[in-house]
Amino acid sequence: MKKWHLFACVPYAFAIIFFYSVAVHMYYTLEGWPTSIGTRGFPEPLLIHVNIQGWYLSILGFFTVFVSPVIILICFIVAKLRHLSIYFLFQIIGLVIFLAQMFFAPDAYVNWFWD
Repeated sequence: MKKWHLFACVPYAFAIIFFYSVAVHMYYTLEGWPTSIGTRGFPEPLLIHVNIQGWYLSILGFFTVFVSPVIILICFIVAKLRHLSIYFLFQIIGLVIFLAQMFFAPDAYVNWFWD
């Protein structure tokens, strides 16, 4: 695998790391899963961790859903850029893998995450 292929996989590798690191941090800090929706009652370090994850996933999701398809389309139209489309396809594949890996997370955490 080329180094640029690995580099293209990094954003969603970080997303999965953030997802599970917040889960572990939350479980050990709250001594279980949250009983309510939102972040009420979370200690400050956990709240910062949750906010960083939220911003990162929001920006990454926006880029993957709205920007990557446009760039892929441009790459397919312009012949000189066609070889670059694979790197942006990795973003879409990364999103699918990220969503699929949620099936392995605890249900209580996934329910809190989506709420």
